[in-house]
Amino acid sequence: MSGDCFAYNEKYLVKNGAPWFPIMGEMHYSRYPSQYWEESIEKMKAGGVDVLSSYILWIHHEEIEGEYDFSGNKNLRVFVETCKKCNIYVVLRIGPWCHAEVRNGGFPDWLLKKEFEVRTNDEAYFEAVHKFYSKIYEQVEGLLLKDGGPIIGIQIENEYGHCGGLNGDAGEIHMKRLTQMAKEIGFDVPLYTATGWGGAMTGGLIPVMGGYCEAPWDQRLTEIEPSGNYIFTHERNDHNIGSDYGFGEGITFDISKFPYLTAELGGGLQVTHHRRPIAHSKDIGAMSMVKLGSGVNLLGYYMYHGGTNPKGKLSFLQESKATGSVNDLPELNYDFRAPIRAYGQVSETYKEIKLLTMFIKDFGSSLCEMPAHIPESNPLYPSNLTDLRTSIRHNGKSGYLFVNNYQRRYQMA
Repeated sequence: MSGDCFAYNEKYLVKNGAPWFPIMGEMHYSRYPSQYWEESIEKMKAGGVDVLSSYILWIHHEEIEGEYDFSGNKNLRVFVETCKKCNIYVVLRIGPWCHAEVRNGGFPDWLLKKEFEVRTNDEAYFEAVHKFYSKIYEQVEGLLLKDGGPIIGIQIENEYGHCGGLNGDAGEIHMKRLTQMAKEIGFDVPLYTATGWGGAMTGGLIPVMGGYCEAPWDQRLTEIEPSGNYIFTHERNDHNIGSDYGFGEGITFDISKFPYLTAELGGGLQVTHHRRPIAHSKDIGAMSMVKLGSGVNLLGYYMYHGGTNPKGKLSFLQESKATGSVNDLPELNYDFRAPIRAYGQVSETYKEIKLLTMFIKDFGSSLCEMPAHIPESNPLYPSNLTDLRTSIRHNGKSGYLFVNNYQRRYQMA
């Protein structure tokens, strides 16, 4: 880990000068008992995970203004030290707004009572974020890659300009301001990312994409249309992510300048009160394979490890209609039907996607340099259940053929 060097180009991530195809998995330390962190991280590694990502949820650490809690299950420093011990890289998603099916998207109630409007370019808001970012940095100081630690990346904000926040030039300025703030505080890492789906602002950071097999946040109470995530395509945007905030309007960055990376391939689904789809292992496995065949060079799963919401000091801490969301989420359970479940159980999804991660371990570096070639004869819409779905990633001399004959909840011909 010490001495490793990371970068990226328009096609793939680079580790120590060579193409690198990592597997990333999300685990929220503050949603899981600290005495089991090491065991869970080792399970993730055994499943093929190279990079562990985690939100830093503001309301979990400063529910009461000025009273910071980084103890017990919220001990970020111990968690990152455990990652270092287990020899797994870390990407911290520092918000300040995270979503994550958390109350106020992770904002403490007291912050919303201030005179300024959150997620705007108000200087008073930036000052509040600066304090929070600084507290995070205090916890991880000395654990960045440059110090011999495991932290190789920082994600700024989340779904900014799509699920709230500013659009256009004002939104780009906001993202760049937060990035500069993080760097000035001390977050000196090789990789800075931002979610790129739904017309989100990226501020010039590396955009990371997503895709889910269903949409428990969708407000309909009926069967929704077949998911486009089972069709090979060059389109990187999943229009249905965050559709409870409105359907995304494409992407705001130039795809020719950035590799196709994902941070939120649904490792499962979190149920809502009104919509409770069950994600099965084949749903996740087929979707992952299709993304791989579509040109993805980082498979990042949200969630890879389920958990439980902590009990708040002042209130419940899950997303709910009572706090302005259009969805009601379970008060405690955040199982997500993830590859590793809320109580540490290894699921069938874990076994299913491990087949793909093992393939990537052997062939990922060569795959990185092979663009996806999708035949024009391929179906354009997932409702087409008869035509063959294929993709080829090759370099003109060798390559890999991908074939999908699976569509969630539908029988293919």
